[in-house]
Amino acid sequence: MGTSYVEYKRYGFWSRDEFLEYWIHALLREMLSTAAGEPWLGTLVDHWRIQAEIDGGCISLGLDEVLDDESKRELILSFAQRAMLHCSDRGRRTGQLFIDLLSGRLKTDASSPIDYL
Repeated sequence: MGTSYVEYKRYGFWSRDEFLEYWIHALLREMLSTAAGEPWLGTLVDHWRIQAEIDGGCISLGLDEVLDDESKRELILSFAQRAMLHCSDRGRRTGQLFIDLLSGRLKTDASSPIDYL
């Protein structure tokens, strides 16, 4: 089972790809259920859908590239918080790490101990 590193503003976390895929699918369901009408959001949905379907690792969410202003970060964070309500157990811990990362509460980086994995 592969692992991928999810990074945002110099911080991030490692996740098993299987758990990250479950999380991305939960997040996408929430994003697609809301008609946001933002062109960048459609591009992001397409990118994350491809990333969630890759089998073999190296999942890239591209958070630093996409969340280039506070309103985008807040929108994705709101989707993530709602996605936790219907996320499977397999993606729940990854979802919480994702929320903590976007909220600025997660201060681990790629070289930090991975006892959260």
